[in-house]
Amino acid sequence: MDTPQHTLHNTDLRTPRNTHATTRLFLTDLGYGSRQWRPPFGMSDAAHAKQPSGRFSDGLVQPDYLAKIMGHRESPPPYTYDDWADGIDDAGLNFAVGGSVVHRTAGTPKLGDQVQQLRSLIRDGTVTRGDLNGSVALIAISGNDYSSATSETFEAMMDTVVDGIADAASRLLDMGVAKVLVNTLQPLGCTPWQTRGFSNYTSCNGDGNAGCDRHNAALRDRLAGDGDNDVMLLDVNTVVMDLVAPRPGSALDQGRFDEELRLRPCCEATDPDAGYCGLDGGYSLCDHPADYFFWDDAHLTQAGWRAVMQLLQGAHHGLPRHLQPRAFLVREYYLPPEYNNV
Repeated sequence: MDTPQHTLHNTDLRTPRNTHATTRLFLTDLGYGSRQWRPPFGMSDAAHAKQPSGRFSDGLVQPDYLAKIMGHRESPPPYTYDDWADGIDDAGLNFAVGGSVVHRTAGTPKLGDQVQQLRSLIRDGTVTRGDLNGSVALIAISGNDYSSATSETFEAMMDTVVDGIADAASRLLDMGVAKVLVNTLQPLGCTPWQTRGFSNYTSCNGDGNAGCDRHNAALRDRLAGDGDNDVMLLDVNTVVMDLVAPRPGSALDQGRFDEELRLRPCCEATDPDAGYCGLDGGYSLCDHPADYFFWDDAHLTQAGWRAVMQLLQGAHHGLPRHLQPRAFLVREYYLPPEYNNV
């Protein structure tokens, strides 16, 4: 899941000042991978001249669509350790780092580090209480903490990860952020890196999804137990399942993505064991990314994220129970109809 890294300074990720939109969005996102600054990433992103812009996709990703809800053109610009002499961007800041985690040791800032970066900006007055009025923080994880988990260690690791997410949400509220959105973990057993060997991209790996289900149940219980209505759970997991593995005969089984393409990546490594999307001479690329839900082994296409957000937007229009506002607790933040053609 995956948004611009914070390590590059002079890129076209910075959003122009928007004098009409004052609500800021602070993103603390856990990403995966490190190839987002190389072609063919960004190939469908007309807003950035169809060039790589740090997004793990061919184009826009979840935070871009969320930012549009708040009146901005795209995801906030990345946190870059600038001196912020002119203040922060009107759209807010993006603290996301590819490959980050909640607790497991890594060479990139962990979730707590990203929260601390925002705290530091508040303490030195760069981010003011006025900036935080009506603000929204998004915590989006990709499951990197579990990459080394075994059946013996998963349960304890899960408890630590879930507690870390809940703690980060609580800290953000204590700082003055108005609302915190927390993604559920998407069904990793449906991602191409698992379905390739399991079923040649024809069905999801139930064992791979089981751990995600346990994580999401624990996260749901933990956030519900905290009893804070300003923390809102986004059930990305169920929405993705409805799109890539819809029940036969359901409305979602009728054409958003062709059955043979739902689990297949648009950009695929020639050698899955040693290559990756973006490796020179080491990948194959589909002709029409808009026909695919998955961009590469783990990340969604722009079309995939657009479909996910459209389902969230449709929560008030008769979609399944899991999309109703009380379950998602984001009734203020669904994509309004005017963004249906984005």
